[in-house]
Amino acid sequence: MGEAAHGPLRLWEGSREWPAVCAPVPGGPEEQAHRLAACELLRSPPRPRELPEPYSLQWFLELESRRYTRQGHWMPHLLEFAKHAGERILGLGSDMGSDWIQYARHGAEVIVCCPLAEQLGLVRRNFELRGLKAGFLHAEPAALPVEPASIDVVCLTGLLHAATSPERLIQEIFRVLKPGGKVLAVAPALRDPWSWWPFVARPGGGSGGPAALAGGPLSAHARRYGSRQLRQVFERFSEVRLYRRHLRRAEVPHPLRWLPLVVLERLGGRLLVLKALKPVTARTCEQAAA
Repeated sequence: MGEAAHGPLRLWEGSREWPAVCAPVPGGPEEQAHRLAACELLRSPPRPRELPEPYSLQWFLELESRRYTRQGHWMPHLLEFAKHAGERILGLGSDMGSDWIQYARHGAEVIVCCPLAEQLGLVRRNFELRGLKAGFLHAEPAALPVEPASIDVVCLTGLLHAATSPERLIQEIFRVLKPGGKVLAVAPALRDPWSWWPFVARPGGGSGGPAALAGGPLSAHARRYGSRQLRQVFERFSEVRLYRRHLRRAEVPHPLRWLPLVVLERLGGRLLVLKALKPVTARTCEQAAA
């Protein structure tokens, strides 16, 4: 269930101790596909009859297209899909591989790690239907079967909100990154500046919204982070930058909806995006420890 196709990687079967993230839920195949689509889009998906056959190439393509429009417009730029050609990218997350596919399309060497065999299978199918190559590892993100200092960029989406010990996860990311390597992380934001306004839609509202997903990053029970808290989690990294993004206009008070969405989401976006570097000086420390 794993494929070590990119150098010194060790296949390791995870113990399934990591919390299930967007795992299959009770219901028929159509209901499961609908909920997976909501998790991928971070919003309520279209009605099933408006989408192509589940798990077909057209279905993956449609979800990918919708993921990066509207409130997801920020992803291609902030997650730097086109900036890492020739570099080794480690993808850690709960989606169906749309983000990792963008890196592969732009010439990056992609490795995907997931603790859930079913989720990893979906990501692998997404790659194979497009004729793209990647390495696939079935393992816990807090115990990566990856050599130290062998990764250029780690992109972490959809895991921090479910991590029982985020410090272990970040420590492992620090270990596998090369000195000077970059981490890109997405986490649910803590502060909700619109919470005291009446008649404002809450994130994930509705029976089919992301809040209904087991472990979804915008669910009511997700672990949320303030800017200071997220900086503390990544305190070993340098040049930490934070961005607030992802907001539906329905989640904004009516008197403010005339403002550009890019302005509104910086005030009250539902997600925090972090960019940080592993210090180059870590090379000296690691050599001394060895």
